[in-house]
Amino acid sequence: MIKVELTNRRWAMLAPVLFLGACAGPKLADYAATTPPLVLEQALVGESTAYGIFESRSGKLQRRFVVDVTGTWDAAAQVLTLDERFRFDDGQTDQRIWKFKKTADGAYIGTAGDVVGEARVAIAGGAATFTYKVDLKVGDGSVRVRFRDWLYRIDQDVIVNRAKVTKFGLRVGEVTVVFTTPGA
Repeated sequence: MIKVELTNRRWAMLAPVLFLGACAGPKLADYAATTPPLVLEQALVGESTAYGIFESRSGKLQRRFVVDVTGTWDAAAQVLTLDERFRFDDGQTDQRIWKFKKTADGAYIGTAGDVVGEARVAIAGGAATFTYKVDLKVGDGSVRVRFRDWLYRIDQDVIVNRAKVTKFGLRVGEVTVVFTTPGA
């Protein structure tokens, strides 16, 4: 019985350390050497299609969607415009027009009509990350949620976007989107 108590005490002391380690998550620098590199103004210019799902926090599939994306690059202004036209499995449609201003190599500031404030985009190698708040349409109103996106360039024609969606710091769900891009 004493042996069990010591084991339980050890686990009690170790649990917070394991929990904090699990919360740390990946760092963008971990992907600096991955290829092919993700350069937004090369990878997303032209016509592309994306296929996505939204899963609840329990992992249940809630929605499926297809996005037709048109990307244009204004080299003089250093702005990538992404016109995203969504078609959801329930018949709903939506549109989001992103403007990503390049501020340095691997750094952009993004804005869109339903995005609150700015999204700061950082890229290292074949990966990118950004966080932003969105007022999502729900019925006749909207709900403000936070997205934490990770994009991974798989090859010249495929980018995978995984996003965690939270409200008040609690996970609401996850979005997975696979872009078939026009390549670079």
